[in-house]
Amino acid sequence: MKDESLFDLLKEFIINALPIVKNAIEQQYFKPKYDKYPTLKYRENGMPDIGEYGFNAPVRIDDLFNIYMGKRDIEINTIKGYVDLSNYLIAHEKFKDFYYPVEDAKRDVEFLDSSVQIFILNLLERYYLLSTSEDIDYKLLEDIYLPVENNIFSDEPHFDIAVPILFVNFDFDEYKINDNVIIRRIRDEYHKSRISIVSYSPPITSALISSASHELVLQNYYSKRTDNFFNSYFSDESIYPHENIEYLFNSLKIISNINTGYAQVLVYPHNWVRRYNIDLPYLTGTSVKRYPNFYDNYYWTSTNLPKISIDEIKQIGELYIKLSVNRDNKIKIASKRLRYSYLRDNDEDSILDIIIALETLLSDSEKGEITHKLSLRISKLLSDFDKKYDPINVFDSVKKIYAFRSKIVHGSSKVVTQKEIRIPNNPEPIKIVLLANDYLRDVIKILLFHPEFLDSKKIDELLLR
Repeated sequence: MKDESLFDLLKEFIINALPIVKNAIEQQYFKPKYDKYPTLKYRENGMPDIGEYGFNAPVRIDDLFNIYMGKRDIEINTIKGYVDLSNYLIAHEKFKDFYYPVEDAKRDVEFLDSSVQIFILNLLERYYLLSTSEDIDYKLLEDIYLPVENNIFSDEPHFDIAVPILFVNFDFDEYKINDNVIIRRIRDEYHKSRISIVSYSPPITSALISSASHELVLQNYYSKRTDNFFNSYFSDESIYPHENIEYLFNSLKIISNINTGYAQVLVYPHNWVRRYNIDLPYLTGTSVKRYPNFYDNYYWTSTNLPKISIDEIKQIGELYIKLSVNRDNKIKIASKRLRYSYLRDNDEDSILDIIIALETLLSDSEKGEITHKLSLRISKLLSDFDKKYDPINVFDSVKKIYAFRSKIVHGSSKVVTQKEIRIPNNPEPIKIVLLANDYLRDVIKILLFHPEFLDSKKIDELLLR
């Protein structure tokens, strides 16, 4: 504990305030309650359904201290210990730096008084809502105080970053990819906390944000303190490691061919709190739109969602590690284009992304007919490493994929009617974009585990053997 004096003053105030608060609540026929308090249930598809309003909202303590019908239920200045606590905070430089970060000469005394009162009542309410004992619970009070003190004094807050994975069911509660990366089931109380973490551009419906049972967690981050009570560093989407996050989503795609995404980035603090959220765990973060657009069209009502098994997540984790430690720019560009391709709204844009990715991975600087060279290289690479591929069929298919791409680039009116091709020994035609997607996924996977073939001449040597 860095400030014993502050804790002692807070303790004295809460000891004196609690009986007054309890008495004021008992005298009220209609208890002051929060208008918004989350509820949680689960849909048949396995996804959470988090409501923003519920009938079991807890008592709102600060209402007792605000003017209502011309008077307050409790005058906070009359509670023993408040004046001393308030004066201590008003003179507290670290407190002022975070809760009222302007020069002393410009500080509005009334506003500072208000900030102090909000701070104190937030701690009082948290204790009131969590306490189960008639006697003062000093351990609980200290547990509530310390994260707030840590926030005031910390110049480098530590935290974990979590990303709820939309519309995917998992067959396990937790899987550790490495020492700093896990996928885990989101606990119910954190579901309730996260529903309030939104930005307003772009707007995302709460039904969509709700729809994640598990989260990717990147552990042990820290940052230099640049925020204050009125300006949260963590609401800025650009600060988060989206490239690293999206390696996981690409690994899901490559292994399981699942199109998914995320609508939130959450911050789990390491024992610090800006301001308590009623009786719920404290989280911060922001909402983002990093998911396929069709999710917005009531996708949360879907009854047939993909599922990831423990065997699949082991492969996904292994691939994620390969992607995250990769330093080859070809892989980085191809991975990004793969991600773009399955977030697109139409096949035409998706196929262009896929072709760019394949060309980045397998082309060279030498002149020549690129369609023929890539068709040969893709067919050789895929058929050598996966016996499900017939080299002649792949060669012919890549030629047709390129023909489709050329029609798109040159504005052919036949594009709409030529989105499928037939493959020998396959009874049904297959969409060109789906076949191209399969080829790209497998090419990336092969090159991650056999990076020597990022030099396309090595593939040409295979062709000559």
